[in-house]
Amino acid sequence: MLAFSFFGSSAFAQETSADIFEPVVDAQNKILEFYDAEAMEEENRLSEKRSDEQNDLIDDTEVVFREAASELAEKNRDDTDTFLENIEQVENSKKEILKLRYRKLENSSSVEYAALVNLDKSYKVLENKVYTATSLTDTLIVRGYAYNNLRNRWTISIKSNFFGYTSLFSIDLPLTYKALTGKEVKSLVKMTKEERAEYENNIMLYDSLFRRSVPVVYVRLKYKIRKWKEASEYRFEPEQLELVRTDTNKTVFTFSKDFLTKTTFIVYPRIEIRTASERSTDIDNATKILMGEMRNNQEKAVERAESRGQITLVDDKKKQVEQRGRSAVYITTDTRITNSMLNDFEFKDVQLNSVAANIAIGLGRFGFAGGSFGYDYKNNSKESSSYCFGLMGGLNFMATNYVRPYVELAANYHTDESFTPELGLGTDFLIGKVMINLGYNFGWRIDMENYFDEKKFLDDDITTYHLFTVGFGFVWR
Repeated sequence: MLAFSFFGSSAFAQETSADIFEPVVDAQNKILEFYDAEAMEEENRLSEKRSDEQNDLIDDTEVVFREAASELAEKNRDDTDTFLENIEQVENSKKEILKLRYRKLENSSSVEYAALVNLDKSYKVLENKVYTATSLTDTLIVRGYAYNNLRNRWTISIKSNFFGYTSLFSIDLPLTYKALTGKEVKSLVKMTKEERAEYENNIMLYDSLFRRSVPVVYVRLKYKIRKWKEASEYRFEPEQLELVRTDTNKTVFTFSKDFLTKTTFIVYPRIEIRTASERSTDIDNATKILMGEMRNNQEKAVERAESRGQITLVDDKKKQVEQRGRSAVYITTDTRITNSMLNDFEFKDVQLNSVAANIAIGLGRFGFAGGSFGYDYKNNSKESSSYCFGLMGGLNFMATNYVRPYVELAANYHTDESFTPELGLGTDFLIGKVMINLGYNFGWRIDMENYFDEKKFLDDDITTYHLFTVGFGFVWR
């Protein structure tokens, strides 16, 4: 004989044979029966005060919901019998192993090994299935309570009825006026006479149906069963809860497992066949699961608090350097020194050479490419000015979130008929989306005028120079 008891419930037990599970009524079921009786008494008193039209509406609507529930009960599966059979199979397998250990047979070791293998299979069958329970078959009990005018909602109470117990799973849900009727709720002072009459009539109707325990809504609960710490102890793990309007079979809302409470229960008589190490392993596994769930719940609670502005977090991930290709729009100014060896350097050589607008676009994590448009000055003679069009590309590295060194190759065409390839390096200093740039390029100025006229280069047509740049702009990566 097996009996079932749930942690957190009354100390009632239910005995069962191999084929029949006889439910017993616990204290909570008695409370439920008392509530139903009180609700019906109130309903009878109110029905005497209502008009015949109102009572007829309630009666007709009750028929619609009950007929719909009856049809849905045939279409919606309920795995309660499978759930009970799978648990019973596990307990019976354990019972057979105990019997084998008390007997002294020649081949007892091999027989016991086969029984242990069978037990392991029974556990897997039990744990690998996602079961479904519904209130259409009374596996779950659903009750609605009177309308709350301040919050514009009803309260729906859901309790499990496995083995006749209501404490294995229990939750109260808000059912808003809009969710049930599909209509918005206005302030009473803004309602027209017709809107207010409809609003009050709906409250009267559904309050009455809930007092009569009419299945206005029904529940689908998906759950799993897990082997737990102690002998014959199991864990009931809700996976998903759906509240569905019965007459339309449309889901009102769905709750995920993060919002549903898990419960443990024990099957009696408790059968212990594990060794000390096996018991320790089961306890460790359960502890790991609980710790993981605790961390997950804490993270979700922090996320909710942060989204509501209740706390501000400093994310460690934000402290880590994010490697990314250089993407920026910026203005640069530069000075050009034509003494290639930088000897005999004089301060008078430092003068404005050009101003350029630049754009760099990141390519992957390390690369970038871009272009520039500039306005050149003649360094010494200042005879005339020219424009510059350039292309560039290179590699960069995020040394920190604020410093981004890079190397680049650039090629520029100037409207004074010169061409300047350059090899450079520099650093971006990042302050949020603002960028300050310092750079150095070594370049070759190739005068194209003689080449265009005489198709050849003269010795003085190619000169080298040093370019020092300062820039300011904005980044988006």
